[in-house]
Amino acid sequence: MNKSTGLVLLLLLQFVPVHAQKGGGAERIADFAQWAGPEQAGVAPKALKTALEYLESQSFEDGISEVVMYRNGQVFFMGDSVENSHNIYSCTKGFTSLILGLAAESNQIDPEAPVAETLPELLPDYPDARWTHFATMTSGYSAAGRSRWDDENADWSWTPYKPEAPHFPPGTHYEYWDEAQMMYGKALTVALGEPLYEYLDRLVMQPIGMGQWVWGTEKQTASGIPINNGCTGIRIDALQLLRFGVLMLQEGEWQGRQIIPREWVRDATRPQVPASLPVFSGDRKNVRGSGSYGYNWWVNSPDGLSAMPDAPLSAYYLSGLNHNILMVVPEWDMVIVRMGDDRNPDLPKHEVWNQFLAYLGQGLKP
Repeated sequence: MNKSTGLVLLLLLQFVPVHAQKGGGAERIADFAQWAGPEQAGVAPKALKTALEYLESQSFEDGISEVVMYRNGQVFFMGDSVENSHNIYSCTKGFTSLILGLAAESNQIDPEAPVAETLPELLPDYPDARWTHFATMTSGYSAAGRSRWDDENADWSWTPYKPEAPHFPPGTHYEYWDEAQMMYGKALTVALGEPLYEYLDRLVMQPIGMGQWVWGTEKQTASGIPINNGCTGIRIDALQLLRFGVLMLQEGEWQGRQIIPREWVRDATRPQVPASLPVFSGDRKNVRGSGSYGYNWWVNSPDGLSAMPDAPLSAYYLSGLNHNILMVVPEWDMVIVRMGDDRNPDLPKHEVWNQFLAYLGQGLKP
């Protein structure tokens, strides 16, 4: 029996929300959500039971202990480790592209401008790569050197900011490639003239009550500004990630204040990569984002290569190593967080979450 099984049994027997009484979880969400039983949130306990049992079966050591679920302004399920803070890995990418949206709104960056206007080192090989190419994993960018990890599929060399010849001309293929995201983070840092952490903390994280959080760095700019890693490194807990998810669900509005441009939220969370765009046949060809990728958000669509046919078309999510997921389902007014530091599921995550949402959807009420 893993550490979350007892919580599931409690839920299944009593059909009441799980309270993190020792950790103060209830107090930490009180400014934007209320506690409720599943039925109060319009979720049939039997469907919730089936969905959670399935999700746990597709998880490893951390099970569903860092799961928190929100609907209609109410938190109706929370595991016993939701205050466990750790790296959310590639979920970080959505925060990086959020910064592009904020900078576009303030006219600091034109998303359709060539990034080489900010980073002259891109001019020789990437003169036409735009900001939106980097946000959609279609830039073709690759850095010099092979992976620093034993696994050659880990697309992150020791010199991520040293450009080499592109894998393909910008906009002609999709390729999930961490080095491209890292260069994207560096470019944003240079364009804004400050660390991405400070920029995002000031404009988004503190206004929504995020509290303390961490974003790891990877080297510095020529002027000495720390570069927050554009592809990974944000350390938060499940309650903090939930808070960000609710902000997205509300299309960037928080307690009457528009924190994120509404149009950016809509653009970032709809397909930006055509389903017809070929996936580059490289080390990461197994990551299939054509038709299923927005601005660093995974999105549902009927013709996407990573479609979730049994889930609402409105669903979109962030996905990180070790089965870290932030799922937003506007059609259901729902946010679901699953965090962990264990392993990815054996099945592709979009298949796992398609089935999870299918089970859950069988028991939803208005």
